[in-house]
Parts: sequence; C-alpha cells; structure tokens
Amino acid sequence: MHSVENKYEERMLWTKFLEGDTQVLSLIFMRYSNLLFDYGCRFTDDQDLVKDSIQEVFCTLIRTHKNLSDTDNVKLYLLKSVKRRIIRELKYASNKPLSLDDHDYSFNFVWSENLENQLTEVAEEKMLLIADAMNSLTERQKEAIYLRFNRGLEYEEISSLLGLNYQSSRALIHRAIDKLREIVHVQERKITQIFFSILFGNSKAVL
Repeated sequence: MHSVENKYEERMLWTKFLEGDTQVLSLIFMRYSNLLFDYGCRFTDDQDLVKDSIQEVFCTLIRTHKNLSDTDNVKLYLLKSVKRRIIRELKYASNKPLSLDDHDYSFNFVWSENLENQLTEVAEEKMLLIADAMNSLTERQKEAIYLRFNRGLEYEEISSLLGLNYQSSRALIHRAIDKLREIVHVQERKITQIFFSILFGNSKAVL
C-alpha cells in the first residue's frame, strides 16, 4: 500500500521526469518492472507480449512526457497502462473490438510458491478443492483478490483498475472471500484455515 512518504517520493520523481529528466524513468522502471511483468502475465501466457507491452509503455512515456499530467501514484498509472496495452494486443490478435470496460479477458490467479510449499502434505483431493474454490471466482474477482491481497493496493486503486466505484470494489472482494470461505469450509475446516492463513497471512491489507 502507498504510504504518504511513498506518494511524495513518487510525485517528486514524476515531476522530474515531466521536466525532462528521462534518467529518472530508469529508476521508475527498476522499481516497478517486476510488478508490471507479474501483473501482465496474469492476462496472458505470452511473456514476450508482456515484455514488449511494458517496453512500449515506457517508450511512449519518453515520447509524450511533455503532454503528460502530474500524478502521485506512478504505480497505478503504470499498471493501468500495461493492462490496457496487453488487452488491446490480445483483442487485436483475436479480432475482437477493443473495450476495457467490458471486462472480456481472463485473469490467471497462480498459486504463490509459499502456498504450494505449505500444501505439499495436503491430500491431492483437498488441493483440488482449493483450486476449484479459486476457479469458481469470476475473472474480476480473481483480479481484485490479487490486487488487494497479493499486491496490497487500496480499494481506490483497485476501483480505478477495474473501472468500478469504491463501494463496488469493496463489495466485489467481500463477495469473493465469502464464496471462497463457503466452498472450502463446507468441505474441510482444516483446509480453510491453511488456505486463508496463507492467502492473506502475509498481506497488510485490511478488509
């Protein structure tokens, strides 16, 4: 989550970039490239497409920096830009009309290494239960859960990325969590405890 100090630092970096200091963009790239790549790979298995999209976003920033507006949330700006470009390329390749508002895309919620390690002794059928629970979510719910608990974004930021208002983003996440709890808990209490402690245990996000 963005602290006041982080937002101030980001605003200063972005201001320097807008004023013509393109070297600052290298610092921004190093800070967020891994996040952008991981997020991009949730929409497609084509890693080259993700890398090209990230590169094109930064090249576009250099070309158009004189026309860009100020921001105190560079991370959100970059996430939106990379997502938009990837979806545009995917829809172009599939001959679908471009619209980020119709949410017609898949979101791959991959298990973290931490979760996989802690589930090594869990019976296969119970692991399948957990996987089925996650797969029961809509693509938007998966993305919202990922952004909130894996990446610690604020509800306002999630709202912006998903094209929702604040209350709708909160409701989306709460419904997803309730659905996961219902599916897993009905079958196995122990698995419920393992699943939610791992999924949310390392997150600073607060429901």
